[in-house]
Amino acid sequence: MATILQQYEEKRKQIYQKIAEGDLPLQEVLTMQELNYRICVLDTFQSLCRMAPVTTAARSMGFHFQMLDAYIRFLPLERRFGPKADEAGQKKRETALKSLERVAEDGRKRFMSFHAETPEQYKETARQYVNTVLPVWLQYRNTYITI
Repeated sequence: MATILQQYEEKRKQIYQKIAEGDLPLQEVLTMQELNYRICVLDTFQSLCRMAPVTTAARSMGFHFQMLDAYIRFLPLERRFGPKADEAGQKKRETALKSLERVAEDGRKRFMSFHAETPEQYKETARQYVNTVLPVWLQYRNTYITI
């Protein structure tokens, strides 16, 4: 089964093919931009997970977590645009934003007292944190532009 990243990359290829053929409707430009953004974010998270140190050294884990945490902290602030939402749509955006912020904060709190007992534990825990944040982030993004 294809990952979300792979699905998005395939959809982007289809859009680029339409562009090459001069057949992309103007209303799909926002979808193209959103796909590019999501692919970038997903690729960055994938790279951060792969680069997570396999160690029990607090300094190495701390440095990596600072990068991961900073990236997650900026997600709710980025690209807050899409078609104008009615009152119900705006409430969905606000609810999704609060959910994303809550999930990120819960993960952050767990890492404040984190101590790896095995070298692989940090990498796995960081991956689990990302896998917890991503579905909520995608839900939030879908309140702006549904893909």
